[in-house]
Amino acid sequence: MEERKASKRCGGVLPFIIGFLATCVLGWAVLPGLFFEKVEQPVWFSHAIHVDGEGMDCESCHYFRDDGSYAGFPTNEVCAECHAVDPEEAMEAIAEEGIDPSDYDAIMKAEIGAIEDNLASSDDDKRNAEREYVVKYLIQGKEVPWLNYQFQPDNVYFSHKAHANLDIAELAEMKKELSSVVDPAVFEGEAPEQNCNLCHLKDIHTNDVPPAFEENILSGYSKMTMKMWKCERCHALKGQPNACYTCHK
Repeated sequence: MEERKASKRCGGVLPFIIGFLATCVLGWAVLPGLFFEKVEQPVWFSHAIHVDGEGMDCESCHYFRDDGSYAGFPTNEVCAECHAVDPEEAMEAIAEEGIDPSDYDAIMKAEIGAIEDNLASSDDDKRNAEREYVVKYLIQGKEVPWLNYQFQPDNVYFSHKAHANLDIAELAEMKKELSSVVDPAVFEGEAPEQNCNLCHLKDIHTNDVPPAFEENILSGYSKMTMKMWKCERCHALKGQPNACYTCHK
């Protein structure tokens, strides 16, 4: 009886390889992106207008308090120094027009003098954005619920004060070792004051449109939230402690 010849086909090897590669692509390139959705900031805000147009610096809005803690986003009290709409006067004018103070669209369409006469912007789009801020937040006594691109989990303690005086020139000497942690472009050109760019969105002060907030649909945190391994890497290169209690209080 003639022996059966062995099949020359590769059997399940080729399908396994194809399936393995497809799984890798799905797991590394496709699946992670499905956990994030882009969310716009509550109000359009242009850093470029405030920095280049008004000559403001970062510390005008983002500053250290007397106790060394970081103020973070500016409050209405800070914004009202330039956006000089008087809340009480505006509310009285709204009442005289017979408009519900919570009907934002009606207030903005009414072009009430107590608001319109005190808007600083001249460009229509920018003026609309300023009007929206004033109507929805400033005169209502509500703080803008800005989305923090790099808000840290509650179990993480980060001190801006401790990192404020980082020597950029010194870090530039380690830019090869830091290439996986920091955008190397931070070290290009004159960068003695670019401390913020080390961890935050690079050159945000030149941005005219707020970048979209990429929110994790499971945790609610931003895709840009600092990763622990990056902090550990920088601490190790700088000879700083990496013990758990250094950042977790």
